[in-house]
Amino acid sequence: MSEHEEVPAVQAGKRCGVQWTPWMGDWFTSWSPRNWNNDAEGPWDHWVDLAVKILRDPMTALVRPDAHEAAKALVPRDFYTETDRELTDDELATRFKGGEDSDAS
Repeated sequence: MSEHEEVPAVQAGKRCGVQWTPWMGDWFTSWSPRNWNNDAEGPWDHWVDLAVKILRDPMTALVRPDAHEAAKALVPRDFYTETDRELTDDELATRFKGGEDSDAS
């Protein structure tokens, strides 16, 4: 590994992941496993799968034990291109109708 080489950490989907940047300590960046760059992207379900995998990672047990414990019941999907369900244009419009800070909760 070179001095400034990122290390893949968690992947969900062909273009959605995070990688560790060892020279920055406890710092992670977005990562596209398919393109091998920092342009992570994908449908919402891939991001949810990434979140599940991060929450279930042993490092989460160290920094946020409560989140790690809560995620034990969640099952990663290991998507590549497929999803369980894609959001519709109407659902996306409803979520983002209020601008950048819309809260779906």
